[in-house]
Amino acid sequence: MRVKIRRKYIKSLYVNPTHQKLPKMHIEVSKSYRDLEPGTPPEEVIAIFESTVFLVCTRERGVENSLPYFFAREDIRRVEEME
Repeated sequence: MRVKIRRKYIKSLYVNPTHQKLPKMHIEVSKSYRDLEPGTPPEEVIAIFESTVFLVCTRERGVENSLPYFFAREDIRRVEEME
């Protein structure tokens, strides 16, 4: 993708999406979630990266096949870093 990734180890995000079809979410690495985009099946979150947006990676999205899930900075309410 050629974007600069910040050197943080992110554990979880608290998201309040402006997209009307998505609920408020707490997304944590190593947990499974459905509807990271409307209608997507359950997937385990493998990593979360911070850039100009937040990139949520699953095996299908961001690792093996296609682009990760994108969450805009203005939708993020809290970021928890790994300890």
